[in-house]
Amino acid sequence: MLKEDLSRRAAHYIKIAAEQLDTENKELSKEAEEHLLTYDWPGGEKELETAVKRACILSEEPALQIEDFDLKQRQAKSIGKFVEARLKGFMRNIKRFEKFNLYDMVIPEVERSLITMVLKETNGNQIKTAKILGINRNTLRSKIKKLGIKVKGKEGL
Repeated sequence: MLKEDLSRRAAHYIKIAAEQLDTENKELSKEAEEHLLTYDWPGGEKELETAVKRACILSEEPALQIEDFDLKQRQAKSIGKFVEARLKGFMRNIKRFEKFNLYDMVIPEVERSLITMVLKETNGNQIKTAKILGINRNTLRSKIKKLGIKVKGKEGL
């Protein structure tokens, strides 16, 4: 990947994140852009895409900062904080319902999203998906059926 092309590619992935992942439309700060230019990108285009999308999801600011990328450790912010931030807006609206089983509503949606995303990354390979998720292949198959997930391809069956 050419360094000259990096800023344009990062802006492209920021736009995709806003559309596909329902994140706010963000921009790349000058410091973050300079930081990205110093990184070697051993994973190429896919690594850049993943890093930018992750930064868009985790960043609470309108401009992505250096710390949003954390290219060396990838664990700067917890998934728990991300989920909490997403649920806050939902919780504001939930108060108008007297009887509501939030747990039974949220957990299957989180599971469905997680499994679907990993299946997509593995091109439908259920063996790889189960390994990445840290669950048994039969457990994965059961969850796919229970959650009504459509699987493309027949790899890893």
